[in-house]
Amino acid sequence: MNISKWMVIANPKAGSNRVLNEWPKIAEQFALNKIEYDVIFSKHKYHSIELAIKAIRDGYRKLAAVGGDGTIHEVVNGIFFQKEVSPSEITFGVIPAGSGNDWVKMYDVSKEYSKSVATLAGENTICQDICRVDAIESRVPQTRYMVNVAGIGYDAVICHYCNRMKENGKSGKFIYMDAALKAFFSIKPKIYKVLVDGKEFFSGKVFSVAFGTGRYSGGGMTQVPDAVVNDGRVNLTLIEQMPKMKIAARFSRVFNGNIYGVRGVHHITGQHIRIQTDADERVEVDGEIMGTTPLELTVLPQALRVVVGDDFTLDPPLR
Repeated sequence: MNISKWMVIANPKAGSNRVLNEWPKIAEQFALNKIEYDVIFSKHKYHSIELAIKAIRDGYRKLAAVGGDGTIHEVVNGIFFQKEVSPSEITFGVIPAGSGNDWVKMYDVSKEYSKSVATLAGENTICQDICRVDAIESRVPQTRYMVNVAGIGYDAVICHYCNRMKENGKSGKFIYMDAALKAFFSIKPKIYKVLVDGKEFFSGKVFSVAFGTGRYSGGGMTQVPDAVVNDGRVNLTLIEQMPKMKIAARFSRVFNGNIYGVRGVHHITGQHIRIQTDADERVEVDGEIMGTTPLELTVLPQALRVVVGDDFTLDPPLR
């Protein structure tokens, strides 16, 4: 058994091949912090899911992701797809090395290797909520596990364009803004019916919906600024159809945490969400497109133990 040893799952292509180029620096910090670990590098998309499942099967109970939000999403999904042990028996940590690094913003984990590896060594943990997301892909039901933020509408179209640019070799934080502009001009609002805990919350034309246990997505956007990672509820923010000029004039509020002050923006928390649309809408989970509506989301309270920074606090930021 390898209960005390970390399995480090590294994405060599994360951050424009940053992990591949800088692994010796990361390994040096592991040695300085006297962390006992094994490392394996992913070779293709979704490979980290397989590696996480195998690591747990081989006896590891501490898994660390080295990469960005996509790598985090894959390792967490491997933890929840595996059947060897309860996910609550796994400790999960991150050495951020991606382009967005939104999940670690929530937990005050530094992007400096010396600090993030020291954080991992300290093993200061909390148990955070995870959301099971069910959608449809090619008429087949699909399940993913959300560790941060998911969305439908504008949010998902941004991810579609962003992922397409990454596939074409583009990288860097500015691709998020490029994708946001392309999505803004191409999206056409559709009719949504949103149920929260079995009760109708909204019915009508919608620009975008975001739901999260974390607060940050899309390179720093705060669409769910009051999300609390371990309260057993998911925060939902819905932007109804409105003139695009009005949205553009208030777009800065998506970054400064004041989105709830815009008329036409609706907010609620719940444990179970169901969304139906009059035409298929893309669904994104942690920045990855997983299929289309209808969508069901269920909160799994405090289902994953995660390593957090020493200065992490559950309190939402002051605005």
